[in-house]
Amino acid sequence: AGLLMPVSSALASDKEILLDNDKSVEMAISIYNNNLGFVKDVREVNLNKGSNSVAFIGVANQIKPETAMLSASGVEVVEQDYNYNLLTPINIINESVGETVKTALYNQQTGQTTYDSAKIIDSNYGNPILQFSYGIETNFPGRIIFEKLPENLRAKPTLVVKMNSKDAGAKKLELAYLTSGISWKADYVAEIKTKDALTLNGWITLNNESGIDYNNALVQLIAGNVNQVSPEIAPRQMLYAARKVMAENAMMDTAAGGSVSNEAFADYYLYTLPVKTTVKDKQSKQVSLFVKDDVKFSKEYKLTSPLYVGINMSGSEFEKANPEVMFKINNAKEAGLGLPMPSGTVRFYEEDSKQNMQFIGESQVPQLAAGEKTELMLGKSFDISAKGKVANVNKISKDIYEADVEITFKNAKAEPVVVNFEQNLNNTWQMISESIKSEKKSANVAKWEVSVPANGEAVLKFKVRITRL
Repeated sequence: AGLLMPVSSALASDKEILLDNDKSVEMAISIYNNNLGFVKDVREVNLNKGSNSVAFIGVANQIKPETAMLSASGVEVVEQDYNYNLLTPINIINESVGETVKTALYNQQTGQTTYDSAKIIDSNYGNPILQFSYGIETNFPGRIIFEKLPENLRAKPTLVVKMNSKDAGAKKLELAYLTSGISWKADYVAEIKTKDALTLNGWITLNNESGIDYNNALVQLIAGNVNQVSPEIAPRQMLYAARKVMAENAMMDTAAGGSVSNEAFADYYLYTLPVKTTVKDKQSKQVSLFVKDDVKFSKEYKLTSPLYVGINMSGSEFEKANPEVMFKINNAKEAGLGLPMPSGTVRFYEEDSKQNMQFIGESQVPQLAAGEKTELMLGKSFDISAKGKVANVNKISKDIYEADVEITFKNAKAEPVVVNFEQNLNNTWQMISESIKSEKKSANVAKWEVSVPANGEAVLKFKVRITRL
């Protein structure tokens, strides 16, 4: 059934002061990694002295109303209601059950429209049951005409705040609240330039599913574990931080360029986009985080032995294992970085022999504070392999074993490589002899750096004694 609704119908009580979201004079949003945003929305209004009821029209659909905070000079909040019963055809019918409405039935043969009136006795999920003077219609083929809209329906989600004002006049009302439906993530593009240097581009992707647009907003990004801050404290902390940054950027030229600034905040890192931006509902937006040239890195081949070497060991072997390709990055100024990096996916690219850029792998970079190091695994090397075995196991006593281990490494590359080989050793162990000097990486791990010549092979042999305590 068609619906005719007067455009001029009031959507709320005349006693309310209506503030639509297009009347916002300042907008800021702080976005967490985990589908959570903290909105600060400033709107101007003329208040009466004493009691006022102000309707903030167009708050986020996924607002957490219990977190809403309103502040203004000389204003005391008495009560607040979140009205999310939205203006839709079905909701109009649901709220009009028991009311008498006009009906219009068009006759295609005569071209005439017959008008009548009927009482809505049941909404029936948007297909109302109507009681006419002549009987009841369950599938009325005509249109229903509403003379007025139900007062409790809103065109947009609305937060109604009842407040007392000490004086009359223009006020700036600051509404702050948490909302779900908005998130951000970091992505990095690493272009390898030389054997030990790359260009690193950081990107921020904003995703807005919260139900409203954030127009000309100051956007801040929060990197860190939100669970470290209690829900009662987080909104107020974020409000103070947002006010501080908005004050610092009061003269911000929205057309100016710049880079994302960052600062430590509580247990987080807070990133502030250099210019105000608009984030539309149902929009994904990418913003540059940073561009760093000549970032130093080192490439490493790492192989963890599949052999068991411990008490009650017996001869075991493996025929082929390929080492992992590891990129080691130091987030320090001397290495070309030295800034907080939010966790995200880093994708590596390198030119082939014909100078065509090729994708060589991706990895997840953890959140890095300045000065921290990370190892990123991009896959396994197919040009480098190893085979190994445990041989000549000798049981010295019930609690002491000795074994000879032999690992052969092969390199099909045209240049020599170094493989970092690690062997887990259970219980207490002692290296009796070894063809390459080992390093005790931890209590249970021995590590060797094995140099393998181009198109050649290298052999690591060692004898180890295992003692049960």
